[in-house]
Amino acid sequence: MKNKMEKVKAWIKLISTPEVGNAKAIRLAETLGEPKNFVGSAGEALQDIDFISESIKENISLDSEPKDWQKITELIEKFQIKFISILDDNYPPLLRNIFDPPPFLFYRGSLSKDDFRRTLAIVGTRKASNYGKLMTKRIGGKLVGSGFTIVSGLAYGIDTLAHLSALESGGRTFAVMGTGVDTIYPPRNRELAERIIENGALISEFIPGKEAEKWNFPIRNRIISGISLGSLIIEGTKKSGALLTAKFAMDQNRDVFALPGDINREQAEGPNYLIKLGAKIVGSANDILEEYDLVLDKIEKPFPRLTEKEERIYQILINNKPETHFDSLVVETGLSVGEISTILLSLELKDVVKKMPGNKIVPLY
Repeated sequence: MKNKMEKVKAWIKLISTPEVGNAKAIRLAETLGEPKNFVGSAGEALQDIDFISESIKENISLDSEPKDWQKITELIEKFQIKFISILDDNYPPLLRNIFDPPPFLFYRGSLSKDDFRRTLAIVGTRKASNYGKLMTKRIGGKLVGSGFTIVSGLAYGIDTLAHLSALESGGRTFAVMGTGVDTIYPPRNRELAERIIENGALISEFIPGKEAEKWNFPIRNRIISGISLGSLIIEGTKKSGALLTAKFAMDQNRDVFALPGDINREQAEGPNYLIKLGAKIVGSANDILEEYDLVLDKIEKPFPRLTEKEERIYQILINNKPETHFDSLVVETGLSVGEISTILLSLELKDVVKKMPGNKIVPLY
């Protein structure tokens, strides 16, 4: 434990040194080895280093503790937080190769090299439609069945469902956070976070104790895409965080997938824009799997397009699972019996719903 804390302390001290930053910290570590071997020492090891200034060398050599070090150590012990640096074998291999990789990561749960052989990010809007929710769970579950680890950001909406799709399918998932791993944000996802710790990991480049700040989340998106072979964008506007993740993925030369949507819906604006830029259209998990020479045993049909009224009826059915009486649809929608009968017939033909005895309707997805 003492050696671990010395390692953590040295890395934090190094990255906190004025004018150092990620790139110089990594270069120093790759040149001189573990920071604990030269941070806070007399400075002999730094004498021949020509890519940092004399003032940086002087500050690195100071024998001082990082800010709030006592609090950090307490949080690490309390939450059983683990630590890996870019020098460690189990640092995510894909992440090493991005522009501006984090020098280190804190995590709760477990990480192994095998986890990163087949990873895919699923991200999207916090205000997901039922269509987006459904497709997230369907695609995520199928990917897990083919050995993928699902990566997302623990936010409301699509991110939450992406993690759940993995957990409910018996798979593993990583949540990359915009806070320290001791701080669950949003707080409502605490229970989900505990499940992720048991079946994956909460991951963050931020030091324990770091609270949620809006500029942290765009920064962490480069890690979501950076540890993933590809990123699937399910709903979001052109200015959403999900689109920023897609941009990082493109810059990192990773695969970008997008779920197409109704051009009249704001949530579909982002994915449709990505498709114009060359993202692969995804209607089912097989569209992703074939990119990696994988196939499902059973070819799944893509979810059909619904009209506005069909979507309205379908959402009512989903929200009232497992079944809804025909008369309830009449009351809730205000539509006529004839209109609802016509809409239900269309939904049946699209294999989205099924009529049951007793004039009850069941959604099939």
